[in-house]
Amino acid sequence: MFNKKKDLPTVAGFVILAAFILVVVATAASLPVFGFYGLMNIFEKFQLNNLLYVSYFDSNIFNVLYILLALSAGYSVLMILEVIFIVLKQRNIIRLSLLYHKLLSFVLLVCCGFLLTRVVVLGLFQRIHCSNSLLLVAFFLIYSFFFLCSDTYRKQEAIL
Repeated sequence: MFNKKKDLPTVAGFVILAAFILVVVATAASLPVFGFYGLMNIFEKFQLNNLLYVSYFDSNIFNVLYILLALSAGYSVLMILEVIFIVLKQRNIIRLSLLYHKLLSFVLLVCCGFLLTRVVVLGLFQRIHCSNSLLLVAFFLIYSFFFLCSDTYRKQEAIL
C-alpha cells in the first residue's frame, strides 16, 4: 500500500502530518467544550461526578499536560499487557484454540489492566479520581474492541 522507499518528501510529509494531528488534538483537548473539560461539564450536568473527577491546576497548560501524561500512562499499561500477551502466545504458553481459552485470556487482561491502572497510574496521578466501575467498563470496552478486531486475539487452530 505504501511506498517502501523512504525518500525525503515522504518522510517530511509524514512528519508534517503527525505535527498537524498533534496540534489539532492539543487544541481540541484544551478547549472547554472538548476534551476533559467538556467531559467534566457533562458529568456535572448529569450529576455523575462520582465516576470521574479531576482536581485541576491553576494553569491550563499544566492541566492539559497532566491529563495527557495520565492518558499516556494508561495507554502504556495497555501496550505492556499487549506485548506480554503476544510473547506468551508466540511461545505457546497461551493458546486460543477453544472459546473458554479466549474468554479466560479476556478476563485476565481486563483484570490485570484494571489493577495496574488503579494501583500504578492512579497512584502516580493523584489529582485524577476514577471510580472502579468506570475503570472496569473502560477496560471491558477496550479489550472487547481488541478481541473483536485484532488478529492477535483470533482463535488459533488446535495443535494435536
